[in-house]
Amino acid sequence: MRFIIPVIVGAIIGYITNWLAIKMLFRPYEEKKFLGISVPFTPGLIPKEKSRIAHSVGKTIGEYLLSPEIIIDTLSKEKIDDYIKLWVESNINKLAEEDRSIKAFIMDLKYENVSRIFDLFERKTTESICFKLREDSFQQKAIYLVEEYIFNRLDDTIPMVVNEKLKLLLDGVSSSDEMRRALEELIYNRLDQLSNDERTLQETVPENIICEIKAFIDEHNEDIVNILRNLLEDPVMEFKIKESINIFVQKNVSKAITIFISPEIISEKIFKAIVENLDNPEVNKNIASIVTSVFDKLLEIKVKNISTSISEKVSYKEISNISKGILIYITNEDNKDKILNIIDKKIKFHSTDIKNSISGLLSREFKNILTSETLYDNVYLIVHDSIEDIISRPVSSFVENIDEISMKNIVSFIKNIFNDFIMSKLPNIIELFNISKVVEDQINSFDVAFAEELIVEIANKELKAITWLGALLGGIMGILSPLLQMIN
Repeated sequence: MRFIIPVIVGAIIGYITNWLAIKMLFRPYEEKKFLGISVPFTPGLIPKEKSRIAHSVGKTIGEYLLSPEIIIDTLSKEKIDDYIKLWVESNINKLAEEDRSIKAFIMDLKYENVSRIFDLFERKTTESICFKLREDSFQQKAIYLVEEYIFNRLDDTIPMVVNEKLKLLLDGVSSSDEMRRALEELIYNRLDQLSNDERTLQETVPENIICEIKAFIDEHNEDIVNILRNLLEDPVMEFKIKESINIFVQKNVSKAITIFISPEIISEKIFKAIVENLDNPEVNKNIASIVTSVFDKLLEIKVKNISTSISEKVSYKEISNISKGILIYITNEDNKDKILNIIDKKIKFHSTDIKNSISGLLSREFKNILTSETLYDNVYLIVHDSIEDIISRPVSSFVENIDEISMKNIVSFIKNIFNDFIMSKLPNIIELFNISKVVEDQINSFDVAFAEELIVEIANKELKAITWLGALLGGIMGILSPLLQMIN
C-alpha cells in the first residue's frame, strides 16, 4: 500500500493536469471576471491568441506549404504530363465515336442561353468583319491587289481578250437582224434630224476639211482635167454633151443662122473646141477655179434640203440594203482586221487614261459596296451559313482523321499551353490569391467551439496520448517519493 497509493494518486493528478491543460487551450471561450478583476488564464490560450495563431498558420502554409514555387514544381512533374496525355487521348477517342452534330452535342450539355450565345457570336463576328472591310487600309490594299492583278499580270492579256471579244462581236454583226434593224432605225432617225437642220453644209463641215478640199482641187487641177478628158472621150458622154449643146443652140440661136449652119455642126464645133482647149494650162486653172466655185455653191446648200431630197428618193428597201452593205463592209475580213487594229492602237495609246478610269471606277464601286447598308446583311448570311454548316457536321468528322503523329502534336500543344500557363500566369494568380491571407481569414472566421472540435477530431489520438502520458508521468513521480524516503 505504501507504493500503490502514491502511484495511483500521482497518475490521477498527472492525468487530470494534462486533461485540464488541454481543455485550457480552448476554454473558456471568453474572458471571465470576478469582482471586476480578470480571472487568470481566461479566455483559453487559443481563443486569446486566435489572431496571432491564424496569422502564423497562414504565413506558414503560404510560404512553406503552398508557395508558388511548390505548386509550380508539383504541377510540372512527369505525372501531370502523363495525365494530360491520357486525358487528351481519352477525350479524342470519345469524340471519334460521337455521331451527334456539334450543335446537338453542345445543346445536350444543357448550358443556358446557347442559342443566344451562337447568335451573339455570329453578330459579333459579322460586325468585326464589316469593321475590318470598311477600314481605309483594307480598301486600299484590296484595290491595290485588284489593280496589280489586272494591270500588271493581265496587261498583255486584256487587249488580246478585248480583240477576241470584238472579233466575235463583229462576226455576229452581219447576221444579226437586231443589229440590222438598229442600223436602219439609226439611218431613219438621222435623216429625220437632218431634214430639220437649218444649217448650211459650210456650217456643218469642219473648216480645216473645206480648206483641204480646196487645196486639193488647186493642186490637182491637171488630174481633174484628165478626168474631164476621159469623160469627154466616152462615146455616151460625148453624145449627151453634143445633144445638150444642140438643144441649147436650137432654143437660143436665130433660125436664120441655123439655115446656113445646122445645130449639129455648131455642137460638133463647140465640143471639139472644148476638147482641144483642155490642153491649155490656163484652162486647167480656170477649170479648177470653176470646180472650187461649184464647191462653194454646194456648201451654201442647207442640210435639210439635201436630207429631204434624199429621204424622198430613198425607199425602205434601199435603206435596208444600205444597212446590209454597211454590215457586210464591217465584217469583211480585211476591214474587220483594220477595225481591230485601229481599236487596239487606240487602247494602247490611251492605256494610261483607261487604267485611271478603271481604277477610279473600282475605287468608287468598292467604297459604295463597303459602305452600303446591305453589306452587314450579306456578311451575316455568309457567317451564319458557314457556322451552321460547321456545327451541323458530326463531332466525329473533326477527329476521324487524327493519326498518331497528329495526336502527339495535340498533346504537345496542350502541354505547352499548360506549361506556359503554369510558368507565366499561375504565379500571378497565386500571388493575387494570397494563400496566407485566405488561410488567416478562414481561421479567424471559425467559431472557437468549431475550432476546438476540428483540432480535437484531427489530433484526438495524440491528445489522448498526452493525457495518458500525464497519468504515466504522475504515477512515476508517485513511486519516486517512497523510494526517495527509503533512501533517506
